[in-house]
Amino acid sequence: MLVLVAVVTACSHGPQWQQLTQVDSLMTQSLRDSAWHVFKQIDPEELNGEDEKMYYDVLKCELRQQVVSGDSLHFDEPYDSLLNRCVTYYQKAGDPRNLVRAYLNKGKNLLERRHWHEQASTCLKLAEEALPKAQDVRLSYQTYEALATLNYYSGNDSLAMDYSYKTLACAELSGNHHQMTYACNHLVVLYMARQEPDSVHKYSNRSMSLLSQMPAKDRSYALANLAAIYMGNNQLDSAETYLEKARTELSQPFIYQRLAEISYLRGEHAQADTLWAKAMRTTDLRDRVEAYQSMVGKKYGTGDYRGTADAAIRLLELKDSLVQQMKTAEVQEIQLKYDKEVERRKLDRFMLWSLVVALALVALIAAGVIYHIRKASRVKEKMTRDQVLINDYRHQIELLQSSGQDVTREVRTLQKKIDTLQSEQTEKLSEGRELYRRVVNGESAVAWSKDQLLKFIEYYKVVNLPFMMQMEREYTRLSPGNRFFLILQDMGKTDDQMTHILGVSEGALRTTRSRLRQKRTAPAKLEG
Repeated sequence: MLVLVAVVTACSHGPQWQQLTQVDSLMTQSLRDSAWHVFKQIDPEELNGEDEKMYYDVLKCELRQQVVSGDSLHFDEPYDSLLNRCVTYYQKAGDPRNLVRAYLNKGKNLLERRHWHEQASTCLKLAEEALPKAQDVRLSYQTYEALATLNYYSGNDSLAMDYSYKTLACAELSGNHHQMTYACNHLVVLYMARQEPDSVHKYSNRSMSLLSQMPAKDRSYALANLAAIYMGNNQLDSAETYLEKARTELSQPFIYQRLAEISYLRGEHAQADTLWAKAMRTTDLRDRVEAYQSMVGKKYGTGDYRGTADAAIRLLELKDSLVQQMKTAEVQEIQLKYDKEVERRKLDRFMLWSLVVALALVALIAAGVIYHIRKASRVKEKMTRDQVLINDYRHQIELLQSSGQDVTREVRTLQKKIDTLQSEQTEKLSEGRELYRRVVNGESAVAWSKDQLLKFIEYYKVVNLPFMMQMEREYTRLSPGNRFFLILQDMGKTDDQMTHILGVSEGALRTTRSRLRQKRTAPAKLEG
C-alpha cells in the first residue's frame, strides 16, 4: 500500500517530488549523508506548487538540524521565520508527519539557545502530541531525545530519565544501532548524575558493544561521551584512552578541549595550551567560546591569573561576535511571542470546547442517574403500598371469617387481590427471595455484593413490612450492611449464626451493636 501511495503521489507531482520523497526515505533510514547528497541536486526554482515548496523547506530545516551547519545551506529568509512558516502550513495542511517535523525542527533550534527553554518546550510538546497520528518511529525517537535533552538542561532529571527510556525503546523498535548507542549514553550521563555506578556500567557496556556497527562520526561522539563519564569520576587515564579512540575515529573541537582539560589537570600546561589551540581551529563560534570557557575555568582554578585574564579577554571578544551573529534572531522574538499567543488562544478554545462537552456529558450522566434513582424509588414505593394492601386484605379476611356469616365470595375476591399483588412482587423480587432462602438455611453472605444486599433487603419488606418501616423510623443513616445486621437479628439468628453469615468475629458483632445504638433516634425497641 505504501508503494502504491508513493507511485500515485509521484504521478501527481513533478520529478522534483520524487527526489524529495527519496530524501525523506533516506532520512527515515538514518542515511543522512546520502540524503544531503540527493537534496543538493534539487533545484528549488523547479518546484511546483506550495506543497512541494513546503516539503522542500521542512526537509531543508531537518537537514540543517541533523546533517549540515546553517552556513552550508542558503536561506532566503531568517531561519526562525522559515520554521514558523513550516509550522503554520502543516497545521492547516493536516499532515501530522511533517507537522511533527516542523515542530521538532523549531524546538531543536530554540533548544540550541540555552535561555529559550520555555519556547523549546512548547514546540517539542506539540511535536510529541502529534506523534500518534504521524506513526513514525524515527521522528518519535528524535522528539523524545530532544525532550530528554531539554529536561536535562533544565534540571528535570526524572523527566529526562523517562524520555531517555522512551528514546531507547524507539531505537530498539527500529533496530537502529547508533540510536541505541546514543540512548544508552543519555542514560549513562543521567545515572552518573544520580551516582548509581551499577547502572552507569550497565549502559556504558551496552553502548560499547554497539560501537562496531556505527559510522566513524557516531563512534567518535559515543566514545567522547564515555570519556566524559570517566572524567566525572576523576579517572583521567581511562578518559584519555576513550578520547584518543574518539580522535582516531574523527577529530572534533570538543575532543581536543577535553584532552586539554585532562593535560591541565595533570600539570602539563604547555600540552594543554596546544590542545586548546587545536580546539579553537573551527569556524563555529560556539565551539570556540566553549573552548575558551574551558581554558578560563581551568587556569583560574590553578591560580594562573595572567593566563585567565588573557583567555577571558579573548572569550569576551568571541561572545561579542556571537551576540552580533545572533542579532537577526532577536528580530524574530516578537513573532515567536505572537506564535506563542496564537497557540495559547487555540489551547484556550480547545479547553473551552472540551469543558462544554464535558459538562454536557456530566449533565447527561446526572440526568440518567436521577432518572434511575427516581424509577427505583417509584418501584420501592409501589412495592411498599402493595405490601400494605396485602396486610390490609389479610386483616379483612380475618374479620370476615370471624363474623360467623357466609363470606366465601368476599374472601375469594380478597384472596384473588392478594395473589395478584404477591405474583407481581414475586416476579420483581425473585432474586431477593432466593437470597432470603439461603440466609434462612444459614449460608454465608460474605461474598455478597452491595446489589445483592439491597435485593435481599427489598424482599424482606414482603416478609415483615412493619419491622422494616419501624427500622426506617428509629434509625438514621443506615448502610445496607447495617440493615442486613438488624434483619438477621429480626430473623432470630443467634450470635454464632450471625458470625458465620457475616464472616466476622463476636467482637465485631458487639462493636456493630454499639454503633447501631448510637444511630437510634427513637427510644422504642425494634420488634420482630
